[in-house]
Amino acid sequence: MADTTGLLVNAAACAFGFGVLHYVLQQLAQKLHPSDGPKARHEWANYVISCGQAAISGFAGAMGLLFEEPFASAFYQVCAFYADIDTVHGHSTTLKVAMPIILGYFIYDLLLAAVGCGAEFEMLMVLHHCLCVIIWPISYHYQAGCFYVLYMMAAELSTPFLWLVVYFLPKYKVAGSAYTGLGLLMVLVFFSVRILPGPALLKSLLASQSYWNDVNRVVYVLAMITLPLPTLLFAYWFSRILGGMFAALTSDKKDT
Repeated sequence: MADTTGLLVNAAACAFGFGVLHYVLQQLAQKLHPSDGPKARHEWANYVISCGQAAISGFAGAMGLLFEEPFASAFYQVCAFYADIDTVHGHSTTLKVAMPIILGYFIYDLLLAAVGCGAEFEMLMVLHHCLCVIIWPISYHYQAGCFYVLYMMAAELSTPFLWLVVYFLPKYKVAGSAYTGLGLLMVLVFFSVRILPGPALLKSLLASQSYWNDVNRVVYVLAMITLPLPTLLFAYWFSRILGGMFAALTSDKKDT
């Protein structure tokens, strides 16, 4: 219990730290973009923080998934579609160190949206953040399904590429072949880390059923309800990304 309490305290401290950093970046934005209004400055600071924490959290999650046992072995088995895989058990030092950063970011992001600052928030993003803040500490506390938490952290590696193309390039008027090339790279990265693993992860939920027998029943039910959701959510976001890229490419052709 003390371990989980420490994680939550650290997450709250990270949320406060992100709030302080947001204020500093907002002041910087005022000097870099003097013509921007307060909302635009809040938005710029929010996206800078989002990209930074995603790079850190995504790298940590990927390292835990690839090199930390028993998760590295389980990851290979999931990718190979083994019929019997223990993706349930295992203590992760990576999560202990890195999860407070991303949980703190989610808390900061939700609070920012609640007071009407930062980037525009849709309900699916609110749901995503809330589920992560609630479910991930439960998974960590019961040491059940930490493999999936590591994967979802690793999936954050696509976020800097996404905001680069969706927000920063348009803001700084980057267009033409540079925008198209970086856009295609973003699509490739998003597909590789969020879409391609989907079928194997869903299959692993079936392949790991016998290993959930010693897990608290409420935790098991929560896991079975929530673990398939990211795959569906990622597929929906990917369809929107493809639609946006197609619209941008056809618009460029019309302009020329």
